[in-house]
Amino acid sequence: MFGLKSKESGKAHSTMVNTQKEKTQHGLDDQKLGPYLQQEIPNLKTPVLSTKIGYGQSNPTYYVDDAAGTRYILRKKPSGTIISPVAHQVDREYKVLKALGSVEGFPVPRVYCLCMDASIIGTAFYVMEYIQGRIITDPNLSTLPLSDRRAAWESVISTLAWLHSINPDAIGLSTFGKKTNFYARHCNTFSLIEAQQAQVRDITTGQQLGRAHPHFDEIVSYIRSHLPQERTCIIHGDYKFDNIILHPTEPRVVAILDWELSTLGHPLMDVVYVTGPYWNRASKVGMPGGPMVQTVRDDQGGDVYDEANQAENGLPSMQELLEVYEKKAGWDPRQDRWDVARGSVISHGIQARTISGQASSSFSHVYFENTKRGLDEALRLVRSMKDKEGPKSTL
Repeated sequence: MFGLKSKESGKAHSTMVNTQKEKTQHGLDDQKLGPYLQQEIPNLKTPVLSTKIGYGQSNPTYYVDDAAGTRYILRKKPSGTIISPVAHQVDREYKVLKALGSVEGFPVPRVYCLCMDASIIGTAFYVMEYIQGRIITDPNLSTLPLSDRRAAWESVISTLAWLHSINPDAIGLSTFGKKTNFYARHCNTFSLIEAQQAQVRDITTGQQLGRAHPHFDEIVSYIRSHLPQERTCIIHGDYKFDNIILHPTEPRVVAILDWELSTLGHPLMDVVYVTGPYWNRASKVGMPGGPMVQTVRDDQGGDVYDEANQAENGLPSMQELLEVYEKKAGWDPRQDRWDVARGSVISHGIQARTISGQASSSFSHVYFENTKRGLDEALRLVRSMKDKEGPKSTL
């Protein structure tokens, strides 16, 4: 089973969707899909009905309901020309889910099949189980009872520490990514993606999307010169509440979703990213552990994350969460650099897919509005840290 992302995601989603298929630009050929899945999934009954889930921004996602009333989830590569060769690799999602599924108790959906044959539904796809539960899309956790918010946050953080503690070699992921120079390579990759996206043209106006920010190169250059120490583990790459399913009634993680950006990399990437609602506010007074390049994400929390408001809103402090992480992972992320400038570049990519006709939902334009704002904040912090470092000697 698999949770549903929607404005109602604070509730458990156990009912079937309307059997009328949505009219979208990403409709599937169920007549071809059904017989294929019947060969791959035990006990699946045809015909099948696919229904687009409207929230996803990158790899289009669908419910697939079979004739017996069993629901599955299908994730596919988007249609059209792919802007970046490193994006939308559903085969990588399938591989990491299958590998982590071999770790007893680790909360990932079961995967059933991977299809690289584009003749079935037009692009590569994989199918996994549907997990009943709650996906919290409000970063303030307003849909959770006050008494559950601390436990939910602690479960999210301890599950991340568990992920980072798994030996990739032991579960067949030794070649899932390079094991050194993650942040240096990260800068190279997203500089390349940003340059590719800048050339994308609006299918309506013919105008190029353009640079993510006029000072994008300055931001990346600063990160290159302030890299964290070497450390490698399996990272999710987009770890946050709305990519996590909580138990229908309990404040604990039952599944982690959307592994498109997963790889072998530095654990700081996930730790800084998931605690965004805290550090986006903590940066007003500075954070221990070294330079921190931040971007304002579209899903940042509100004033409930201010230190003075956390207790009354049932939230732990960020320091408490990092202590939970340290205890489980055996490593204190506060002792390294917190260099993150990725969120706004990904937002830039979402808008690029929109204007080129590739967007997987109608929400894409909202993300682009945050791109320049996010990189403005990153640039402000970079220049602030440069000022604190002071002028370098020319002797």
